Amino acid sequence: MDATQLFPLIGLLNGEGGSNQWISAIFVLVVLISLVVFSVIAKNLYSASKKKIEGIKVELDGLSAETLHEKRRDILKAIEQVDKESGRLWREFDESLVTSDQAPFLRNTLDAEHFFSTHTLSRGLTENRLIAAAPGFLTAVGVIGTFLGLTLGLSGLNIAGGADTSELTEGIQKMISGASVAFI
Repeated sequence: MDATQLFPLIGLLNGEGGSNQWISAIFVLVVLISLVVFSVIAKNLYSASKKKIEGIKVELDGLSAETLHEKRRDILKAIEQVDKESGRLWREFDESLVTSDQAPFLRNTLDAEHFFSTHTLSRGLTENRLIAAAPGFLTAVGVIGTFLGLTLGLSGLNIAGGADTSELTEGIQKMISGASVAFI
């Protein structure tokens, strides 16, 4: 398999190719750069969410329903040190707890999932409009490249009635070259 067909920039660096390969190379570079940028943004948002969740897990490790009553203020302070947003969520969760005389001494009026979910703990990742738009953007770049390549290929085709076989052959070669831009 020839890698210059898949990545036309390799062929251009080797001194091969024409204007259609430059167009292909530009579109491939736009797609690859977009992929890297969107991946880095998603990775950073994922890391921030994971750090927040791991910090909460560390503070809650070894905690049971019976010991929550005794340590609830300490847990609030510790989680606020991990992350202010997590501290706010824990404070709201803590306000939903009701004191009881029977073990466990605290009962919740709302499920913890109401406060601690992917929507609240990893909002930057789940609600990021840039990340959500990435597939549509990459598809649009691909469609534009496809139509540009087909337009370039069809513009070189001379199907006039007086065209001889050499002109038709040259036109077909340009059409195939344009189609290669479209397919890449």
